[in-house]
Amino acid sequence: MDTVKIRKRQEEDENPPFAYHSGWPYLNIGFGDEKDYFIENLSLLIAAGLGVTAALSAIKPALKKRRMIRLVDTLLTLVNSGVPLWKAFAQTNFFPPRVVGVLKAGEESGRLPEHLNLVSIQQHKERVFASRVRSALLYPGIILIVAIVVGVGSAWYTLPKITSALEASGGQLPLMTRIIIGLGNFLAHDGIWAVPLATILFLALIYFIFVYRTTKFIGEHIILFLPGIKKLLQGVEVARFGFLFGAMLSAGIPVNDALDSVRDGSSFSTYKKFYQYMKDNVAAGNSLENIFKSYKKSDKFIPSPMQQLIIAGEKSGKLPDVLLKIGQIFEEKTETMTRDLATVLEPIVLLFVGAIVTIVALGVLSPIYSLVNQIQ
Repeated sequence: MDTVKIRKRQEEDENPPFAYHSGWPYLNIGFGDEKDYFIENLSLLIAAGLGVTAALSAIKPALKKRRMIRLVDTLLTLVNSGVPLWKAFAQTNFFPPRVVGVLKAGEESGRLPEHLNLVSIQQHKERVFASRVRSALLYPGIILIVAIVVGVGSAWYTLPKITSALEASGGQLPLMTRIIIGLGNFLAHDGIWAVPLATILFLALIYFIFVYRTTKFIGEHIILFLPGIKKLLQGVEVARFGFLFGAMLSAGIPVNDALDSVRDGSSFSTYKKFYQYMKDNVAAGNSLENIFKSYKKSDKFIPSPMQQLIIAGEKSGKLPDVLLKIGQIFEEKTETMTRDLATVLEPIVLLFVGAIVTIVALGVLSPIYSLVNQIQ
């Protein structure tokens, strides 16, 4: 019996009750505010002199979401059993690896409150940026969705009725009209299954291109190819790189560990590869100047003027300050670019919708206009 209990306890330690698989990040959706509150207050309480267990216990009563309460219970159980806080965070899988890396460095260096504060600031910055992007995309997105729904609905219910009249007109019909007739006949006979199937396939395509871990590099390349979006995402990555790398160096974290956290904090595999290359070369004793020169098209990741600032900061011994300044500059730039994003996207979406309406209108009205001329 004791052997069974020991084995069960070992299994719970390896797979705590709150553990989530890192491959399912959407399970964390909706916990942003409480996660920020949790990290911020944990930092303040530990900085005030409370132990980790006491700080976790003090935060728990203010939490509202059940899964956040379960998170704290799991952390308390693990910490009370002798597990370091960073390892307890790693076992829950509720926070990304970069957060765990920062906490590990802070706990091992005896500067856990400062590192928790760094995590809190970075998470707040990322949430603010995500909120700005959502706001910028909201209006164009609504227009596009409504246009698609109205277009599909009109094609499904209206085209089959129009096609019979167009076919009865006789004569040689324009190519666009013949395409519309074919689409109308298809929807009349097979629309009941074709439209839902097309919707499901489209959503599956979006999932595999932009979300699924193995194939989302395709979506990354598509996004990074778009002129306006590419510049915005580059600004976001440089701002994150400057702030996170600079703040961690200022906190006394070794360069290799700091680059690990920068790599884990990136959203794109191409940037992760670049940061890993930087880490490997720094570990080999190379300077940042040589790293930038040796990496092909490094200016795609960090603009050349910023590279020169980083090189100058490295030579002068003021690299952390330079990096933080770069992060501040690009944070302000991305704020401006997100405001301009909606202004750029709105006419593009309207032009797209207008083009589709024009094509359908010409296809339907051309034979009618020809018929009227024949009657006259």
